[in-house]
Amino acid sequence: MALIKRILRNRKGDTFVFIIILVFFILTLSAILIEYFRMESLYQQVEYVLQRGVNSAVEYAMRDEYRRDGYALLDTAVAEERLYEYLHESMALDSGLNKYAGDEWVYELEIESIYATETPPRLTVDGALRTRSIFSFLTGEVRLPFSISSVNTQTKEGGSE
Repeated sequence: MALIKRILRNRKGDTFVFIIILVFFILTLSAILIEYFRMESLYQQVEYVLQRGVNSAVEYAMRDEYRRDGYALLDTAVAEERLYEYLHESMALDSGLNKYAGDEWVYELEIESIYATETPPRLTVDGALRTRSIFSFLTGEVRLPFSISSVNTQTKEGGSE
């Protein structure tokens, strides 16, 4: 603290340089925090919408004709097809799973695997969200991995036995 007081009392012009350096560090830290929260917000938004899509695909692809007999079965092909329909229609992704805001590229979904099981009815999507940082000269592209799963469990009427 004494060093800062001494620098501020100095009449040689060092105070101005010190203030410029201090402002530079504060602005740099602020920009890094803003970019971090922007990326986190984008990731959370995409993850939320993807979870809705996976849930919707599982619910749509359930084989209702087996429910009354006590079986929960998933039509895996229909579930995958419905998921891709959701990605294109609701998320407005193009055929390469890219998202554009006007003419500007925002992000791309890289789906590494889609794993669907008939029983228990489960759909799992693994992949990554690929986007660019505002500071593209420093970090370039950023990959944020995700794993989203939905399971349709059957409960028996009357609660636990």
